[in-house]
Amino acid sequence: MDNSIQIFSTYQYKEQFLPQVNSIALHNKSQLQLYRIENYLKEIVIPVPPYRTSFNFMLFVTEGYIKQQVETENYLIGAGQILNIKQGSITRTHELSENIKGFYLIYENDVINSISLSRQDIIFLTSDPVIKIHEKIYDSMVKIFELLETELNSECIQEDICSTFFRAIMLKIIKQATHKPLLMGRELDITYKFREKLQQEHKLHKNVFFYAQELNISETYLNKCIKKATGKPPKQWINEICVQHSQVLLRDLGREIADVAYELNFHSLSHFSRVFKKVTNQSPSAFRLQVLNK
Repeated sequence: MDNSIQIFSTYQYKEQFLPQVNSIALHNKSQLQLYRIENYLKEIVIPVPPYRTSFNFMLFVTEGYIKQQVETENYLIGAGQILNIKQGSITRTHELSENIKGFYLIYENDVINSISLSRQDIIFLTSDPVIKIHEKIYDSMVKIFELLETELNSECIQEDICSTFFRAIMLKIIKQATHKPLLMGRELDITYKFREKLQQEHKLHKNVFFYAQELNISETYLNKCIKKATGKPPKQWINEICVQHSQVLLRDLGREIADVAYELNFHSLSHFSRVFKKVTNQSPSAFRLQVLNK
């Protein structure tokens, strides 16, 4: 469908949202890129339509604030906070303050893999998009971003140095956290892989058996692992992620509800309505009316 949520590569993103970016930056295909929010993102035309990216990106605000939607949640990110947005997440910018300043960091999955973080640390980094930087490490965090920026803008970029600075940023974030997920071994690992796969496949595959097959485990064992790690069975996760996606699409009042059901590959409008009501306790039409009245 023409109105489907677009997935942008780094080039497409910069072409669409960073009108002031120069030709060198526009064609930069590096797996690690860093830009100043005040130099580029302030030119975004608000409101931004919802989109996905083929890369991960991080917004580190040092002054002012940004209002950003990730999936169906809206976040107000102020000075000293980071918003970490995973590849494939539905997102959009709602507002940027006049005095907004900070860093916009693009990083591909291969960069994460190259810096040898543990699976536990990766799960922690992707479990909550909002990261509050403690005051005692704020100055050093800004300094590391500045050092990374300097290296990325040098005439002869040394990738190993860039990777070192990037790893330092990630470790600073991880080590300053007061709460980490409890170690649950295989159950946590399976849960992480299930949620990753679910983000990619939920439009086409809505049955638990498919994901069990993809992970080479039995459906019974998948149910056991997901329920133990999250408190919710995998079917509930599937329904919730599908409904979250539909809520983004339903905010576009030009779409018919039946078209949204079709785009997300539900068997029928009635099937979509039943799942939507089971998750939200309201019908799709009631949700749309609520959006209209805001």
